[in-house]
Amino acid sequence: MTEGPPLTEGEAVVFDHIPSLKPFKRTARILLLASLVPTIAFLIVFPDTFWPAVPLFVACLLLVQERWTISKYRAWVTNRRVILQGGRDIALGDITKTQTRGSALMITTGITRLRLYYAEDPAAFQAAVDTARKAAP
Repeated sequence: MTEGPPLTEGEAVVFDHIPSLKPFKRTARILLLASLVPTIAFLIVFPDTFWPAVPLFVACLLLVQERWTISKYRAWVTNRRVILQGGRDIALGDITKTQTRGSALMITTGITRLRLYYAEDPAAFQAAVDTARKAAP
């Protein structure tokens, strides 16, 4: 686990968004349950082949890929900007709108839309960004 991003003079971290596995597990359950329908259909149509395993295999590949890259959704909200795990940052003055959808926070700037997934409490995350935006110089 990293200590935090490099900060400029007078900058302080207000909120540390660490992606939670709880919403990821919920998403995984939904995806696996949804893949059971084609698996059962393939079992009926192709009973003596490996085709029934394909939907579950694809679902598992997608989940492994998402679990592998879950850390890219980490972010720090400071009193001046939102800093993403990869080093990209968004100035609080550039943010035009924040909105929650499920366990994700959508941050909209003039031309881009960023989604930070797997928030433990998306409403608290949004409140932290909005409060920092109002208090920013």
